[in-house]
Amino acid sequence: MTALLADEALKIGVLLAAFVGVYGLSRWASRQSESVPPVLPLPHAPKRAPDLEPPKQWSKVVSIDGRSQFARTETVDEAALKPVRILDMYFSRFDIIPGPPDPTSFADEIFIDLYDDNSGYKWTGSYFVTTPHGLDQMLQDEHWLYAFADKTFFVRRYDAKLIRQMIVEHLIGTQERPSPPKDAEDTYV
Repeated sequence: MTALLADEALKIGVLLAAFVGVYGLSRWASRQSESVPPVLPLPHAPKRAPDLEPPKQWSKVVSIDGRSQFARTETVDEAALKPVRILDMYFSRFDIIPGPPDPTSFADEIFIDLYDDNSGYKWTGSYFVTTPHGLDQMLQDEHWLYAFADKTFFVRRYDAKLIRQMIVEHLIGTQERPSPPKDAEDTYV
């Protein structure tokens, strides 16, 4: 038994020596780090949002009065579209005749059914037609801050003949012959 007791005493001694060694090493390391002053983080000034630059002038400003497709007074003959012809025109929210409930306030998409006499192909194009007040009302009703629409026409008040005329003028004035879409998926009809 004395051998077992001596063996246990040796184990306890080694364990106590290891503990003292680790404790001494940690005290020595802490004194070494105390000799070097700690690096304090520098106070950062809060980042300030950059000032907005004033709006730049457009490099290509075109006066509305200077463009020929605005405020035309002559009537363009639809025969200039041939071999394409307009089959039908209709709005998405109201009938083209009699028109919207308030002729001075509307904003709607108009669809134009076109037909190519040479190929026998039918397709549908679309435009957005609005009055200034109708556009403002639409933005308010939808709670939008802005809107974007390609192929948009602005009128002061609803006039079915004028709307048809301006669409024909657009098709002719852009010198783009209306043609069927290249892919069948591009058509509404």
